[in-house]
Amino acid sequence: MLDYAAIQISMREWIRTEPATEKEIEYAAKIQPGMYEVYSNKLDVALDEARTVFVRTGVSAFLRSGDLVVGLHNAKGDLVSASCGTYIHAAIAQLPIKYIIDLYIDGNSNVKVRPGDIFYTNEALVGGLHNPDQFAIMPIFFEDELIAWSSAAVHQQETGAIEPGGMPQKATSRHDEGMRLTPIKIAENYEIRDDLMDMMVNFISRAPQMQEIDVRARCTATDKLRHRVQELAQEIGPEHVHGLFRKIIDAAESGARARISSWTDGVYKSVAFVDTTGNDETLLKVALAVHKKGDSIHLDFTGTSPECDGSYNTYGHGVAAFLATYIYPYVFHDLPVSTGTLAPFTFEVPDGSLLNAGPEKSVCNCVYLGRSVISLCFDAFTRLLYSTDPTRAVAAPSAHSGGGSFKGINNIGWPISESFSFTLNTDGQGARHDKDGMNAHGFFYSPWGKTNNLEDFEEHGIFLGLTRRHFNDAHGFGKYRGGVGTQNVNVVISGPVEVTSRGKGSRIPHDNGVFGGYASTSLPGISIIGSDALDLLENGTDFPVSVRDLVVDKSLSGDYRFERINRSNRTLDKGDIWITLSSGGGGFGDPIERDPEDVLSDFNKHFISEWTATNVYHVCIRDGVLDLNETSKLREEALKSRLSRGTSYDTFSNAWSKQSPPIPVSTF
Repeated sequence: MLDYAAIQISMREWIRTEPATEKEIEYAAKIQPGMYEVYSNKLDVALDEARTVFVRTGVSAFLRSGDLVVGLHNAKGDLVSASCGTYIHAAIAQLPIKYIIDLYIDGNSNVKVRPGDIFYTNEALVGGLHNPDQFAIMPIFFEDELIAWSSAAVHQQETGAIEPGGMPQKATSRHDEGMRLTPIKIAENYEIRDDLMDMMVNFISRAPQMQEIDVRARCTATDKLRHRVQELAQEIGPEHVHGLFRKIIDAAESGARARISSWTDGVYKSVAFVDTTGNDETLLKVALAVHKKGDSIHLDFTGTSPECDGSYNTYGHGVAAFLATYIYPYVFHDLPVSTGTLAPFTFEVPDGSLLNAGPEKSVCNCVYLGRSVISLCFDAFTRLLYSTDPTRAVAAPSAHSGGGSFKGINNIGWPISESFSFTLNTDGQGARHDKDGMNAHGFFYSPWGKTNNLEDFEEHGIFLGLTRRHFNDAHGFGKYRGGVGTQNVNVVISGPVEVTSRGKGSRIPHDNGVFGGYASTSLPGISIIGSDALDLLENGTDFPVSVRDLVVDKSLSGDYRFERINRSNRTLDKGDIWITLSSGGGGFGDPIERDPEDVLSDFNKHFISEWTATNVYHVCIRDGVLDLNETSKLREEALKSRLSRGTSYDTFSNAWSKQSPPIPVSTF
């Protein structure tokens, strides 16, 4: 029987870099600069090749969009380098490997680790994040010596949970989440075992073909990397491979510590609120204090709410994964994606909190709670960085997106379970210190990911995409605005189809703007049941397809429903419309300082409304023309109004510092 409490304690150690042996230090010293550059680059090329193979051999939307990771680990399991679409697993992929080492190599298990083996896991309790994320892990041998491990992970859009899509809104415990595999050996002698493949496909009966094909894709990626590492060992010798790995990890750590040392010491705090447990509306708090001293940073999450009865929890090691999503692409973008880069960071995460939940709690929607953690990192670190390195200061990208999934029968009669990945992969980026955020820049967890083509989505024969476009007034306003989010309107052409939508922020936005910039907008969940859209299309009748036009003018017949953005599973029929929305990124700086010409440009591009131009930016636009004289008057009046509302901190604090919101809080 697994001792989950003991495993969680072990993972706190396994997240760290294993100490170097004398042999590793000796081997690393033999790696000269030229050799280091050539062969570390060869490893990067091998990782990118394996990632490309991964994408081209799989079928799920997340995989084809590039929201995946292929990792190379040393013999002890530490991540040496990775090819990332998503960085979230770069910090924790080593955990299940160290679990395998601890139980099957160092332990007394009858499970052995041999050449040609491949292990498979999706269990969050032993180092994953949530069970839709499935890993293939392969030991790499050279002349009977274990010299490395390869890993390949991607989010799978089905787990056999109580609702389709792998992330059920109704989940209240781990027993609602479907298939959860501790590391099992699914391949021996370079061949996948039929019995274990059949077991997994049986679990994932809503999308059996996808499960089998993508399992094979993961295994193919790990084996491709295995092949390249063995070639490298043949070329330079295994001792130089060990030395190269150690040097990459050490270079990542020294580079990270040198950069941190240049930043201003201090304590930087931020707080966010989550408005749902998945099942219910509520108010949950996530608190962060970043303690920076010398070349180290301590992240303290004391003050975070207790674990909830829904699915918006995570296990303690998840905070390292969420930190990695901020650190790697933004602050350490030019350092190796290696466990060494995270070595300067330590964590304090209260037991029994949302961020360190007990083993029976559901964590299937932990990624939405993680967005809060990452937003807090953007907020706190931007203030930390601004005094010494403002070029790296940036507001948080969208933290709310209403992604979701659908389950039905495609046009060739296969059961499928897929994602509305367009909305997720078109989040708006946060504004920077000197420029606007990028519009529809990518997935919050995968800034290098891309949305799939509309044709890929429509080829299932279930939905017709009525529109994919920017969503105005959804981003954070500021001197520099956040990148603009998107809207995705789809009509069912072949039902019935089961759908669900996930996210948060229907009440409280919290991807904080910085230095006077606004947070992005809150988002509703919208659907139109029994619309006449297909009849109008068949008759050639035009109708507006933007969300604002649809809900304001009600140009289509049907039952317009407005809910929270996270909507539980329900069935749609032919003609029903399902809308998913993505907010933009946070703003940077006071909106009143934005160049009026930029405000006019945003207005002409339909990124903002006339109301926003007048009431937020205090810019006068008449008949599409900028009135600079009236704009000056509007801004002078706005400044006077601000001064008239000014008060002392004590007065403000006494009026606003409450232990709870007003009761009752209205619902949709």
